[in-house]
Amino acid sequence: MGAMFADFARQWTPILPLSSVKPTPQRAVIAGEPVVIWRDASGAASVLLDRCPHRGVSLALGSRTPEGRLACGFHGWEFGGDGACQHIPFNPATGLETRGATALPSRELGGLLWVYTGFDPDAEPVLAPHLSDPSLARFDYFEEWSCHWTRAMENMLDYPHLPYVHRTTIGRFVRSKQRRDSRLAFDLTDTDPGFRFGARLDDQPPGAFLTWYRPNSMFLDTMPEPRIMRVQIFCIPTEPGRTRMLLVTVRNFATNTAASIPINQFNLKVLHQDRAIVESSDPVEVPTGDERSVPTDRPTLTFRTWYFRHLKGSCVDDPRLKDSRPS
Repeated sequence: MGAMFADFARQWTPILPLSSVKPTPQRAVIAGEPVVIWRDASGAASVLLDRCPHRGVSLALGSRTPEGRLACGFHGWEFGGDGACQHIPFNPATGLETRGATALPSRELGGLLWVYTGFDPDAEPVLAPHLSDPSLARFDYFEEWSCHWTRAMENMLDYPHLPYVHRTTIGRFVRSKQRRDSRLAFDLTDTDPGFRFGARLDDQPPGAFLTWYRPNSMFLDTMPEPRIMRVQIFCIPTEPGRTRMLLVTVRNFATNTAASIPINQFNLKVLHQDRAIVESSDPVEVPTGDERSVPTDRPTLTFRTWYFRHLKGSCVDDPRLKDSRPS
């Protein structure tokens, strides 16, 4: 124990779709820190660091009591969603106040469970508006990649790879218009959550717009109004060298189940086309140098500059470093 959430401290990030949060304890990892998630008696999701304060075992190996508490599987200590210890078997005279587990701030917003990589957030999660629109058909999906989250994030902000990695899917249109002497430029503007840009191929108007949401998400507008088709991807650091890719797509057309299946399969195909490329990155984390960047790397370099300025080297102190003597 010591410094926590290395290089990703004091950030809100989703960890799971709400549909994947179970009533019973389940383990997850955020920026190298194991956590345990469950739902209390009211149905609200709770998140604790996955370490019992008694003997340091995983709380995710425990169970949910009828009262909605989390009971440690080792000695039966019971904890509320705020981490407070509420019962210690065989020790009725023992004080509970100093024997709590450590809770993390969490929110259930936009169909996702958000967790804060710290303990005293000074702001709330920033959501793209489409996440909270119940009128839109929605598809949630996640999987684990063997890569650093910064490499995955840069890939999601990278336009020039489309005609190569995605030549059979979303890159077909770019490939059909591309010439040997084609030029690519970006209309990039700062926004409150990050930046937004459209790509201009040979001075043609942008066909789609991409928005970066700090620290680890992008969403893509793929269709002009009145049709809505938006794809949002979160690149969530989990174990060292591992990233959870969380995909959310929404649309206002083809909303029945039969029509949804091929659209969802197409979006998964696009995601999977990126995987082998991103996982092959060397070095694993985006570097400060030793790469030969060009003008069309502007969006990814903007992200990289922000990462090294604001996140790299960040951490929070572990609040569990305190007196553990019996009383």
